[in-house]
Amino acid sequence: MNKTQFLSILKTRLAPLSREERNELLSDVESHFEFGLQNGRTEEEIARELGDPFEIAREALGDRFTDMPIYLEKSPSTTGRIFIGIGLFFSGLVMVPFLIALCAGWIGLAGGAAATILSPLLVLLDYLFNGTFYPAKLFLSISMVGVGILLTYLVKWALTGLKMLIRAYFRWNKRMLKGRNV
Repeated sequence: MNKTQFLSILKTRLAPLSREERNELLSDVESHFEFGLQNGRTEEEIARELGDPFEIAREALGDRFTDMPIYLEKSPSTTGRIFIGIGLFFSGLVMVPFLIALCAGWIGLAGGAAATILSPLLVLLDYLFNGTFYPAKLFLSISMVGVGILLTYLVKWALTGLKMLIRAYFRWNKRMLKGRNV
């Protein structure tokens, strides 16, 4: 057992102690490791000399000791992975079209922002092809440029959120397949 494992077990088991007591005991153990390493011993030798971290915690806690189980992270079995994969497939049947719809909505919003920004050019094209000029159209198109600029900020914000959502969804799928649900 190395220093990190030893201190991790000890820290977990000493959770019922106050922060000051726990930190004091952990710093004492760390100083034993530091002193031993300076004298040329390995972390495993120092851990053996200190003894069982469970026993150290039991002595430090006294009557406050409770036997806590240690939960080790297990990866799912092959059968479990199959069922997780099936669940993710059916989840994907709902989530992937939803993400596609969000992307399509973003494309529509981006197109609307571009169209409102380019609206003065559209008024110019209307004048060139139809030969009629209405000042109201020009002033409306100029005001639409301001709306387009605001929509551009909204499009940028929506794209950031959409990217985060898609990444989070695929990371969640990956974590589930690996067997980590935290």
